[in-house]
Amino acid sequence: MSRTSDKLSVPSLARHFDAPEHFVGHFGWLCGYSADALFLNDAAERFTGLTSAQRAHQGQVSLAVALDPGNPQISLLDAPGVAHLPIKDFSKKPFRLLHAKVALLGFRHQHDRERWCLRLIVSTGNWTRQTLEESLDLAWRIDVTSDALNELDDQTQRCCADLKAAYGLITWIHNLFDGRLLEAASSTGRREQVDAWIALCSKKASGQPRVFDSRKASLLAQLPAKIAACSSVVARNYLAMGSGFYEAAATLGAVPKVPQKVVDTLSEEALLTRSPELDLYVNDAACQGVATSVKALNRQGFKIRKAVQPTAVFGADAKRTLHAKFLFSANYRDNSSVCNSAWVYLGSGNLTNPGFASKMNASTGNLEAGVVFAPHPLYWASGQGIQSWQVVTNLLPIQWDSEFGDDDQGLLSSGGDFELRDEPYLASPIAWLRWHERKEGNELKADGDLRDFSDVAVLDAAGNECPKCQTGFKWSAAQPRQVRLRWKSAEEEHEANIPVIDQYGRVAATELPKLDVVDAWWQLANFPMPPDDDEDLGEERGNSPLGLPGSAGRAAHSINYPIRQMMELVESIAAKQTEINEEDWVLWCNRLEQALNQASESPVIKAFHELRINPLSPLRAVPFRPFFAETSQSSGGRLYEDVLSRVEHAWVVEQLSEIR
Repeated sequence: MSRTSDKLSVPSLARHFDAPEHFVGHFGWLCGYSADALFLNDAAERFTGLTSAQRAHQGQVSLAVALDPGNPQISLLDAPGVAHLPIKDFSKKPFRLLHAKVALLGFRHQHDRERWCLRLIVSTGNWTRQTLEESLDLAWRIDVTSDALNELDDQTQRCCADLKAAYGLITWIHNLFDGRLLEAASSTGRREQVDAWIALCSKKASGQPRVFDSRKASLLAQLPAKIAACSSVVARNYLAMGSGFYEAAATLGAVPKVPQKVVDTLSEEALLTRSPELDLYVNDAACQGVATSVKALNRQGFKIRKAVQPTAVFGADAKRTLHAKFLFSANYRDNSSVCNSAWVYLGSGNLTNPGFASKMNASTGNLEAGVVFAPHPLYWASGQGIQSWQVVTNLLPIQWDSEFGDDDQGLLSSGGDFELRDEPYLASPIAWLRWHERKEGNELKADGDLRDFSDVAVLDAAGNECPKCQTGFKWSAAQPRQVRLRWKSAEEEHEANIPVIDQYGRVAATELPKLDVVDAWWQLANFPMPPDDDEDLGEERGNSPLGLPGSAGRAAHSINYPIRQMMELVESIAAKQTEINEEDWVLWCNRLEQALNQASESPVIKAFHELRINPLSPLRAVPFRPFFAETSQSSGGRLYEDVLSRVEHAWVVEQLSEIR
């Protein structure tokens, strides 16, 4: 964490995918309840340093994702480089919902190929844009490097134990899902390398892992042992609980069962005092049974409080709703601001019976994952010598200024019930097809004897079945990136998209298009999010936000207004990049270089060759750069100047006169 002016800078869930300095994403495993292409594109770009168009051109799988089967398919066209794996046998799934939200990422050093870094993320939020923009969520993260294994200490061994536990969960989950595409993809070697790094860490593991899941026991049943392993066994006098979802009470007005079960369990294990202060944090617009149980909860000692977004993180005007699931307990003393003997649980499990009080099973128990850890030092409030990142109200969505009393029950709303999804994303008989060009006609070749797939059809662009041949399907059009597959199983008809692998082993790949300077700006305009629509590159667009003409008028404007067009591009880049956060700078430089290189054959640049002027030279000026990259004295400045030098070489303008 860091401070920028008066704001505490805490990484968003997507920023946890950023590679450490001098490293680049190699391969990563994810599991979760839901995801969408917008988040996964952002995460993949941060992880690999490549834009969506670059990853589509590269045709490699960098992230493998297993989601609850009810999540709609996310194809490699929607999120290049991200393989959304289908479940093998939906009828035998061992969980009610796959709800655990865990990522295990492997990074490799850019220069020293023997050095690597592993990152573990346990999240309360889904891998969706809603998590980034609308939800109050929490995440816990650790990094273990190859260098740290050479100088082992207790903390590194504990982190290795966490990695080992998380990898056990991840591999168990992924064995339920169809990974054939990963075996066929050209990224197989990278996946195996990351697995080997995890194996090295597993050998160094020591102590009880902080990460745990509900495969063999509920999260609640395991909670006391996890607390004891990370903090001294002592009764605390304060407990805060928060959840994005609560079950309805068994009878109207009764106390919801799971919050009370948490208190009872901790009390039985002497982890709470006899009369602890109990706070229950809710989303006041949707808190299910809590909305009708305020009086009953108050009688049981619970204070119902609205969850709030920490102002130090989000600012004063943020409008976010609680989705995080957390417990926080500590000892409070009037004469001290220290949160004594503090521990925190965060994870995927809501304070419901399926989420927190049941072990995984097919009908009533979700597969959940969480982590219990002891943060220190931690303080109840700010004060002299206390850093903002040490204050509990800056880190958790809690407050003590207001509560809902007996007369405030009407201010709370139950909200909607949890909606179970249907139409699961199932594994198809064929996971991918290989493009094969022949004189007598092109073919989408299957891996195996096509006679084993008698009930399988490939659909063309019009939805018609393609003719079968001995080893695959005839394809009369240009090479597709993916095709629609139709098949029957248990007398039911299913459809899904499957990728096409080209002769170079690239998965769902496309050529990286050449751009004019107008389209180059569209690659940059929405940063840090990926460009809106990489499929439209080279096609007609409207005017850019800063007046750059669209492709429809490209020819005329390129001839008549090259200076104006280029200067608007330079000014747009300068205005954009002076507002870039330092955490996003490497990602910005990567995208800037790619977009400008794609425009290297633009007629606008050729016009500057005739003028003998380097149009990029103003971008080196200090006013056109953020404060942390103003000169080559900083790593950000050196990176930026190296990018400009490479682009100037690609544009053949490095020897031309500067604009003064």
